[in-house]
Amino acid sequence: MSKSKYGLNVLLFFLTFLTLTFQDNIFTIPFERAEKIVQIFQAQWPYSVSLLFIIFCHEMGHYLAARFYGIRSTLPYFLPVPLAPVGTMGAVIKIQEPIRNKVQLFDIGVWGPAMSLVLSIPCLLIGLQYSSLVSFAERTSVLLSNSDLVDIRFGNSIFVYFASQQILGPYDPNLFSVEYHPLAFAGWVGLLITALNLLPFGQLDGGHVIYSLVGEKYRSWIYYLFSAFLLLAIWNYSWIVWGLLIYYFIRVEHPYIPDGPSPLDKYRKIFGWSMLLSLVLIFPISPITVVTSTGVQPSLGEELWHSLSNLLSR
Repeated sequence: MSKSKYGLNVLLFFLTFLTLTFQDNIFTIPFERAEKIVQIFQAQWPYSVSLLFIIFCHEMGHYLAARFYGIRSTLPYFLPVPLAPVGTMGAVIKIQEPIRNKVQLFDIGVWGPAMSLVLSIPCLLIGLQYSSLVSFAERTSVLLSNSDLVDIRFGNSIFVYFASQQILGPYDPNLFSVEYHPLAFAGWVGLLITALNLLPFGQLDGGHVIYSLVGEKYRSWIYYLFSAFLLLAIWNYSWIVWGLLIYYFIRVEHPYIPDGPSPLDKYRKIFGWSMLLSLVLIFPISPITVVTSTGVQPSLGEELWHSLSNLLSR
């Protein structure tokens, strides 16, 4: 790999660290006092360092599996996003040679989410020890006293719900929400990234895994599964956006890859199905909800859906 490519990897890594740490404050950092910069850094570094490590290990799971089979691949390109509350779109690597068979495809696909899953869980569980509960009544009173503020609420997956109840509860989720410690939030985001990658479609990691496990016959029912996925928009319209991204860019079906010299062994099958089933436990149906003094705000998906509906009704 040339120096220039290494330089881009390093630059994006550094920029992602900054956007994770300072998020939408990054544009005002040059004009802030040193004390405030240090204060933000001290509060946020457990989040930015932990999530960077989770994402890095996710991508290196893919990279090392590819290199094991002698398949050329780039190092991770991190994707900085200077917006709260997350600060990144994750990272990507580019496989520079064709994957030769389904065994290779399985190993390259599965080790990324396996790494981020294994690392996100302890971050969440340890971070919850330092997290706290805040009542919705208290949050609402703060919003009513300052109309410029917004409250971002993070949805629970089955695993996050029971972990939170075990460590912070029991509590009524209709009355209280969790104020995540930065380490816990890194775990929450890591699980979300893992869940999105495990969706069993196209070129997503879950698409690689399920295609390797089932083979060509999965094409007879994958669109039914995709249609079921779109029903999630009943709970959160942002899944319409994801549906469009999958359908037009990521694709629903996986491109053809030949079978290997031997089928997947039973350990790979157990591993693969376990990873896909973990999606049920870590997938939040409504990941992020924005609340202002006027109430719950529509998501980007809802705004796009309403705009499309208004356009079609004319």
